[in-house]
Amino acid sequence: MRILLGVSGSISAYKALDIARGLFKNGHEVKVILTNGALKFVIPEVFTYLGVQDVYKSQDDFSHKNVLHVDLARWCDVFVVAPASANTLSKLAQGRADDLLSSVFLALEPHKNVLLFPAMNSVMLAHPFTQQNLEDIKKLRTLNNLFISPTDAGILACEEVGLGKLPSVDEIIEMIPTMIRPLKFPTQKTILATTGATIVPLDPVRYLTNSSSGITGFYLAEAALKEGHKVIMIAGAHSTAKLNLFSKHPNFRLVRAKTVEDMKNAVLAELPHADLYISSAAISDIEFDVSDEKIKKDTMGDHLKIKPACDILKTVIEKKSPTLKIVGFAAETDPSDAVLNKKMQSKPVDLLVGTKVNNGLTKDQQITGFNVDFAEYRLLSPKGFTFEGILTKRELAHKIILQFFPPN
Repeated sequence: MRILLGVSGSISAYKALDIARGLFKNGHEVKVILTNGALKFVIPEVFTYLGVQDVYKSQDDFSHKNVLHVDLARWCDVFVVAPASANTLSKLAQGRADDLLSSVFLALEPHKNVLLFPAMNSVMLAHPFTQQNLEDIKKLRTLNNLFISPTDAGILACEEVGLGKLPSVDEIIEMIPTMIRPLKFPTQKTILATTGATIVPLDPVRYLTNSSSGITGFYLAEAALKEGHKVIMIAGAHSTAKLNLFSKHPNFRLVRAKTVEDMKNAVLAELPHADLYISSAAISDIEFDVSDEKIKKDTMGDHLKIKPACDILKTVIEKKSPTLKIVGFAAETDPSDAVLNKKMQSKPVDLLVGTKVNNGLTKDQQITGFNVDFAEYRLLSPKGFTFEGILTKRELAHKIILQFFPPN
């Protein structure tokens, strides 16, 4: 992907160095435009050491043989301004073209993607002029693919506390590829997915869980968002914090659930909106009779009676609409033909993902499936096995999303 990164005069301009480096490490081509204000905070040459192809200053339009602002506008797939200062937002809202950054903005074709990440003092952000400028930019009908990120709250560089902080570098790096609207935009679908581990309480201080990190859900969200779909992610309370990196994405919603019952209720509340349900969470299949007080050691045996937990996937299958597609996951120490076929018969789904797992706590065994970025998978459809082998969890996620919603 070709990313043109504009950097304006905010104290958070130094973070643009890490943004550029992260984008380059993720395989993107990056060029940078620095405003006069940005030059007060960052040195152009540093960007080139971090992998940026070219760095341009405010008035470089006049030192090139070609029309630079037009060439850059045609070159990029996405135009990102991070940080976007109050002054830069004012220029963009008014259609001014007195430097390279603002000229590129006017030269962008309607289908190009524009991502703005404001950063400034909270009083400046709340000023009616700034708010009006933000509204004016949003109303531009020619910008079909415009996204203006909300700012974060916290301690600002001026030591005041409030909104106005630039989102984290990791959040911006993850957001950019998922905000690119495909040229051949598919019919937008809604994917409802579960991920991570549930918690089974025993008493006020003890509980049973497993080592599922929820990273599969992160990659499922990433894959679906890149294809332009909506994602509702129901995640275990301790699932990876990486899911929060999509919190500002307009097509993403995250719901945290602690217990199996919490997750079931969240799933059923969202199910009527879904086109595809993916049950990738490591949901407990047992529960305890929860004690109101901490269980003492000498009475522990009296309280460790287990009972079956509710089966969320089975409930979804029973309540599914005729158009809903379902993907089930089977985390097994031995995902054999017999085991997976039995699961498919008891819970018929459109795709069953068999995963070989081990928590690594057993003697002489390494962790597999849980808390790692790859696993051994066996994919079973109603017609038979369609894939067997090792995949990264990102590869698995893309395979699932594209199987059900291939690009037009």
